[in-house]
Amino acid sequence: MQHKIENLPQNRHVVLISGGSGLIGTALADLLADMGCEARILGRKEKSQHVPNPKEPSAQVVEGATQGKITHWAWNPGLGQVDKAALEGVTHVVNLAGAGIAEQAWTTQRRKELLESRTLSAIFLKQILAEKPQGAVQRIVTASAIGYYPTGEDLAVESSPRGQSFLAMLTQAWEQSTEPLNAIAPLTTLRIGLVLSARGGLLGPLLPVTRIGLGASIGNGRQWMSWIHQEDMVRLIAHALFAPNWSPGIYNAVAPLPRRHLEFMRSLADAVHRPLWLAIPAWPLRWIMGERADLILNGVKASSQKTMDAGFTFSYSDLRPALNNLLHP
Repeated sequence: MQHKIENLPQNRHVVLISGGSGLIGTALADLLADMGCEARILGRKEKSQHVPNPKEPSAQVVEGATQGKITHWAWNPGLGQVDKAALEGVTHVVNLAGAGIAEQAWTTQRRKELLESRTLSAIFLKQILAEKPQGAVQRIVTASAIGYYPTGEDLAVESSPRGQSFLAMLTQAWEQSTEPLNAIAPLTTLRIGLVLSARGGLLGPLLPVTRIGLGASIGNGRQWMSWIHQEDMVRLIAHALFAPNWSPGIYNAVAPLPRRHLEFMRSLADAVHRPLWLAIPAWPLRWIMGERADLILNGVKASSQKTMDAGFTFSYSDLRPALNNLLHP
């Protein structure tokens, strides 16, 4: 990581990350360890395992902090099972649990899995944290998604109404299941946009085809893409955990400058020095992906103003510098 988190306390913290084995969780654990914290990742493992952080101390570690560590722990929310030792000494919690939205077709069974992987995890997390002494957990940050909002041209702010899509209704149920966590500690809900990472995520399927000159604009190309650089994403979570003047509530986790799909794809092609000359109509994608095609063909224009007003400064506000950083570090 290139940037330290502003105004962090100097003492060591233990941060529990439920569902922390994915793209955001692993990057967050690295950052927290660099800051001198212990990051405890709760995942669906056969057994608990303790893994020391292999990284060298970051040059940007807060003065006076010592290098932390990353440990992995087992849980199964559906069965109500958790390694209780994972909860000992926990001071902060990050909830990222939830099955991947785009990985499988949205059959009736898959919709149930998407819902329960989020709601059951939140409910079980509340149960196990309620066993800790009052005040032991100082803050909780939980993930949500900008899929909560209607798609289209209207700027989505945190008070905007919910959309009518399956994803919007799923996100609403997700947030409702995490609301009781506020009884444990002040709760921040981050509605996350499209996370850009060199390790996968949105760029995972786009980079290979774009690098061989087969990148394409899909649909009319005017759909909005509200994105965020992975580094800013994990810095924002850390900021919400530790910044002294941070207020709990709902915040959009998106960069200040959303881009339309065509411009996004042009910027990606430019970043890998390839042309963008293909345009694919919407119907083949809908035929292949069904309703999941809405993830690509319909976009949300989300605002980051509340997040910036709360004191967070983005390192990557514009798309082209963000892509250049990820692809040409």
